Amino acid sequence: MTDVNQVQHMFLHVESADVVCMLNIAGHPYRLRELIFMMVENGCRVMLSTAETFNSFVFDKETVEVYDFLTSIIKARFQ
Repeated sequence: MTDVNQVQHMFLHVESADVVCMLNIAGHPYRLRELIFMMVENGCRVMLSTAETFNSFVFDKETVEVYDFLTSIIKARFQ
């Protein structure tokens, strides 16, 4: 059983047809799984990454998003 207060953290490299993103995400494990599933279902390629790769990623735009049980810093490079 997953603790309701549990927080998981990960870095993700996400690619779609028109953008490459690096995500620094933290939240409840179920919310992270739901997010990853939605990205894959929408045709994105999702890979686990590292803090070093996230910090060195060259990007066009950066945004911070906070939702119920999920916080993310997204760096995007448009193709």
